Amino acid sequence: MHPVSRTAQPAGSRSWQLAHDVRRPDVLSSTDDHRSHPVLGDPRMIRAGVLLFGADGIAVIERIRDGLTYYVLPGGQVDPGETLAEAARRETYEELGLHVRIHGAVAVVNFRDSTQHYFLAEAIGGEFGTGNGPEMDSPADSEAGSYRALWLPPHRYGELKPKPIGAALAAVPDPAVSAAEALVTEWLQAPPGFDEV
Repeated sequence: MHPVSRTAQPAGSRSWQLAHDVRRPDVLSSTDDHRSHPVLGDPRMIRAGVLLFGADGIAVIERIRDGLTYYVLPGGQVDPGETLAEAARRETYEELGLHVRIHGAVAVVNFRDSTQHYFLAEAIGGEFGTGNGPEMDSPADSEAGSYRALWLPPHRYGELKPKPIGAALAAVPDPAVSAAEALVTEWLQAPPGFDEV
């Protein structure tokens, strides 16, 4: 049984579908060889991010843009020559102000022109909310909108983007943070891939 098959898709929702399983790298360290190597002519942007759980929920970036408020997982574009895990660690520090240990790949989401790789992470240092990436100073009325680190509580996981991950976490029947974290830990064995349409 596929790990995601235990969770229900939101009623009436067709915003995502399970696409495929992705291979879990055996080692995710600063010396791994899982580097971002775009194929010549491939327009896809490669992104990396984290799922980081704490006592109050999951770490997110609150975005306010064009009058809308939404919540995304910390992460961003992989720089040339950077591994996926390195990018996830860098982006987490830039956006949250935290140093993290990467435990492994947990999901891949294909969305429009990007492939987003997500990792289960654990905070090992820093101070939450002190991220100093260039986007963190962007005001809400700017073209890019605003960015703010916060903890999204379990009863609001359904608001999380990417939608497939938010829906899977929201479908966990136990409202405790540990229950959603347990689901994501299962994904380490066979990380699901999603197409968000």
